Amino acid sequence: EIPGIHYMTREEALAFFDSEAKRVLGISGEEFLRRWDAGEYRPVPDTREGRKLGLLVMLVPFARRAIS
Repeated sequence: EIPGIHYMTREEALAFFDSEAKRVLGISGEEFLRRWDAGEYRPVPDTREGRKLGLLVMLVPFARRAIS
């Protein structure tokens, strides 16, 4: 344990990713991963909206780790 650090449970991690996908794109985390894997969001544009998407993309490994 590290003071001030909260380790998320698997369920908390998935809920966090899901809420971020809904906040950024209005879709579930599961739907985002499906679309990301299909290449729908690539390349990520260098725009304001693209930067929001980029933050979600950076969470993909986090979500995949929680899923497995």
